[in-house]
Amino acid sequence: MNGNKLSLTLAAIFFLATAAACDRSKPEIRLESAWARRAPMAGGGTQSGAASERGNGAVYATVVNAGKTTDVLIAGASEAADAVELHESYEMSGMMMMRPVPKFEIPAGGKLEMKPGGYHLMLLRLKRDLTPGEKIKASLTFEKAGQVSVDAEVR
Repeated sequence: MNGNKLSLTLAAIFFLATAAACDRSKPEIRLESAWARRAPMAGGGTQSGAASERGNGAVYATVVNAGKTTDVLIAGASEAADAVELHESYEMSGMMMMRPVPKFEIPAGGKLEMKPGGYHLMLLRLKRDLTPGEKIKASLTFEKAGQVSVDAEVR
């Protein structure tokens, strides 16, 4: 009888461990086509020059949530800037404007397109000039998936 109880106990442990390993409720976040640029200035130029003049930049990417639960992007960081904010662009009185937002929601099985004129990561106070062709490191922090890192090519 003790052998049967041991077998049942081991079978139950195996079943629970297998079920836990198959849990797909945590979002599966991946970043695709990440790229960065120096912030455009009025008149169509870009910022460059001494550290105090470098200003800002932006990172764009497609955030894909292949999981079965919604996740929320709540923060960003980059070695190339003093600070990173989540931003959205919008039009007001015929002019494009930007504002910080607290979060970006990525639905289960969905994606978020970060692109010029829309959502993006704003790189504030660049630490150095961004050179086209180089890659900068950025990390995005999600409520459920945690931190996801990406290399963004400067264009």
